[in-house]
Amino acid sequence: MKSKMKKIYIKKIKSLLICAVIICMAILDVSCGESKAENKDESVIVSRMTLDDKLSQMIIPAIRTWNDNEVTDLDEVPELKEALKKHQYGGIILYGQNIKNTEQTVKLVSGLQANNLSNEEVSAHIPYLMPLDEEGGIVIRLTDGTRMTGNMAIGATGDAAEENALVTGRIIGEELSALGFNADFAPVVDVNNNAANPVIGVRSFSDDPETVAALGTSYMDGLSKVNIAAACKHFPGHGDTDVDSHIGTPTVEKTYEELLQTELVPFEAMTGHGVDMVMTAHITFPKIDDKVTFGDGTEGYYPATMSKKIITDILRGDLGYDGVVVTDALEMDAIMNAALVDGEPQSTEYMVNVAEKVINAGVDILLLPKDLKDAEAALFYDDYISGLEKKVEDGTIPMERIDESVERILKLKEKYGIEESAYSDNNIDELIENAKSVVGSKEHHNDEMEIARSAITVLKNDGDTLPLSKDADRVFLLGRLETDRTLIESTMAALRDEGVISPDTEVLFDYYIESDPDGEKLHYTEEMADEIRNSDVVIGMTQTHNADVLAESALMYQAVSRAISDVHEGGGRFVLLSCRLPYDAARFLDAEAIVLAYLGAGMDMDPTATDGSSVGTGAYNSNVVAALEVIVGKTAATGRLPVNIPELNINSDGTVSYGDKPLYKRGYRLLINKKGEDDE
Repeated sequence: MKSKMKKIYIKKIKSLLICAVIICMAILDVSCGESKAENKDESVIVSRMTLDDKLSQMIIPAIRTWNDNEVTDLDEVPELKEALKKHQYGGIILYGQNIKNTEQTVKLVSGLQANNLSNEEVSAHIPYLMPLDEEGGIVIRLTDGTRMTGNMAIGATGDAAEENALVTGRIIGEELSALGFNADFAPVVDVNNNAANPVIGVRSFSDDPETVAALGTSYMDGLSKVNIAAACKHFPGHGDTDVDSHIGTPTVEKTYEELLQTELVPFEAMTGHGVDMVMTAHITFPKIDDKVTFGDGTEGYYPATMSKKIITDILRGDLGYDGVVVTDALEMDAIMNAALVDGEPQSTEYMVNVAEKVINAGVDILLLPKDLKDAEAALFYDDYISGLEKKVEDGTIPMERIDESVERILKLKEKYGIEESAYSDNNIDELIENAKSVVGSKEHHNDEMEIARSAITVLKNDGDTLPLSKDADRVFLLGRLETDRTLIESTMAALRDEGVISPDTEVLFDYYIESDPDGEKLHYTEEMADEIRNSDVVIGMTQTHNADVLAESALMYQAVSRAISDVHEGGGRFVLLSCRLPYDAARFLDAEAIVLAYLGAGMDMDPTATDGSSVGTGAYNSNVVAALEVIVGKTAATGRLPVNIPELNINSDGTVSYGDKPLYKRGYRLLINKKGEDDE
């Protein structure tokens, strides 16, 4: 009896399990059906699009100017409005020339979307992807907004860095969204493991790949939380280069295995975390790629942007990425003037042939083949798209490759609600009112200052030079440019008002580089030298973007080294305030104190100016404000060095080069307490 009951029991269990499996399969089938339906909807839209519309959807031009006048109001350039309506562009990218203030920017962005949706000649109304290069730090477009500290400063905030990266992404995203933008070509996830890098530098979080991966992911999360699509850049890594791809073609001599250890670590993390877009780099990788014959008959290697091995095999294949891939600007010299393919560089034929290689490599969006700046440029785009159509029609570019890219772009737009209904009934006054309450808000500036204060790093403090004593009778601030005066004098005046600086302390300012029609020249007068010799402390500011400014012939080196000598001659002390790359700490070892701020931009803006609703107006430099607060003793210094600072070699010809050994190691710091507190 027990045996029979046991068999019945087992039979019932089996039946229940079978039912459960059937139900699960039904659920999965419904889910898959929904997924297939979604894909089918995108495919249906693509199938209705003309080839012109498809190819146009893969192009994002810039509109900086029209007939040499800056484009700030679309209604003032009717020719441009009509030129934009000739093709269903995937998006428009704006630059500083287009962005003057919050109200104007809202109107321009809204006007661009409205103009696009008013086009009756396209097969489908698809709103623009409106990206901006708003990295924070030295690369921003929103001069009315919150600059934020830049990536290397975030990397200097130690245990709080991931949270600070998240906050930075969120703040930048909130301001972009309020203005009508829906994508950010950020974060930079290049590993700055080459001190001589002239283009990445402080745009990188660190020279440690795992740190860059973690902070890049957090920054991306901050953007996505406020519905802004992120684009990590520059794949497969621009950190270990000593050439700027805006003016030349950098080469990285690394094997694939070496890239996997460093450059690709952040990109693997970002793609694994679902980043919306990946931006390519115009860099060659001879130890990875296949040699090709260029348009001028010479042999070499295509930049990663044009390389199928790097985009399709590595990014799509090895990293498993199926999101949108966008080029870095195709107008850059590393592409436009490099004679990579047949045709005269910059010509329509040449740029069409470049685009063929880019698309067949696996890239989805052609960013800025040319500035849409006049009627001639509008004709270029007509011929450019027509030339690509011919390549699709003759099979040089497979139609499947085009459809694949357009579906990815539409899927991205759907994810972020970039659809016609989102732009058809906008109340411009409400949009402007909201944007004014968000862009450059008091809350954003307060958060920015908190991050800046936690980033300031002290490497050296001989004789307890820091914080400065209230008894210092004379403090001389040596800026790089005359425009540095705005931020420095307003900050020092505020510190005096707060009682941090004694009312009896004389505070002086001058600068050491003067602009000239023929270039820059040294501005270091005998009067300045006398004032420096008679000062108790000189705070000298540097802005190092490459090793050239540290050479004996460079104006910055001449001025700062002379100031150190002059103040020492008078018995005073020198504080080096490094305002960009920290590697200049190795050049000025005679300074009594070395303070790192990681940012030199925005010095011409007053952080104390207010319209009554915010702490300061405009994208001023919070890092230098925070560094001055540390120097005079208002706040403590807790930042950690996010990169290794190598020893510097002085060559026989007066130039400099970086050595292999670190002078200061990543993670190093000196804790400097506020004035009146005991040292730890």
